[in-house]
This record gives sequence, C-alpha cells and structure tokens, in this order.
Amino acid sequence: MTAQHKEEQPDVQQAPEGTDPLGPITLPARSKIGARAMALVGTVGLSAFAAAVAASDLGSTWPTIEA
Repeated sequence: MTAQHKEEQPDVQQAPEGTDPLGPITLPARSKIGARAMALVGTVGLSAFAAAVAASDLGSTWPTIEA
C-alpha cells in the first residue's frame, strides 16, 4: 500500500494511564447562613444606593454655581 491509499484507523479514546495525584476537585459546600448573609448585604447595599439616588433628586448638598 502507498500513503495515499492507507486505511483510516478509527479514533479510539484511551483511558488515562494513572490517576490525578491531587485527587478529584471538590468545591466547599455553602452554608445557609453564609448565603443569607450575602443576600442581606446585597439588599442593604441596593437600598442604600436607592436612598442616595432619592436624596440627590430632592436636593444636593454640593454647592452649584449658577451662571
């Protein structure tokens, strides 16, 4: 046979020869307390931002120069 007419070999997935020396990757479980604390922080932060926007619409504490 020549190189132009060789039969194609099917792609066979080889199993890894060894295992990962570090072991499987495991993510830490989130606690319900931590999730609730982060939700509270987000809610308070958004509320503070909304209050700041509302306060800036009512009146600013920065002096403005009228031309």
